[in-house]
Amino acid sequence: MVEAKVIPFSMDAYLFPCEICGRHFARDVLMRHGPICKKVFNKKRKPFSSLKQRLQGTEITTVKKQPPRKNQMERKSNWRQHHEDFINAIQSAKQVTKAIKEGQPLPPPPPPSVNPDYIQCPYCLRRFNEAAAQKHIKFCEEQAARRAFAAGSKPTKQAPVSKHLHVCIP
Repeated sequence: MVEAKVIPFSMDAYLFPCEICGRHFARDVLMRHGPICKKVFNKKRKPFSSLKQRLQGTEITTVKKQPPRKNQMERKSNWRQHHEDFINAIQSAKQVTKAIKEGQPLPPPPPPSVNPDYIQCPYCLRRFNEAAAQKHIKFCEEQAARRAFAAGSKPTKQAPVSKHLHVCIP
């Protein structure tokens, strides 16, 4: 327990510290304060949510975030593959600068490295990470459908019709 320092308040009254909060009170007030202070400090307070207060009285409902799925396996880091790709890129860049200095024909570019973590779009064949791929593939599918619909519904070209009618009367 903390040493109780008694602070003189006046000639006939002294202040005593509360064992829980450390504030000083007269003896008779401390007897009333003690149980209240224990009750207040033993309660677990719910954290304040400004979002709930902001949305209160509006028609917007709060959306609960879904916890991340635990069954997804952690992806192994493929740092070795990244490192090799980096080294190959540096070596090919050195070969290009050497060929330019010596006036020789440029060597062929290195083959593009394919990131195995990326997902390929079946419509445009571009590659994206998982989150971007989910959004992009939906978008690209709609675009492909629009292009196919627009290509199929175009009328055959007819001779242009002039705005002015030329009437020939014999």
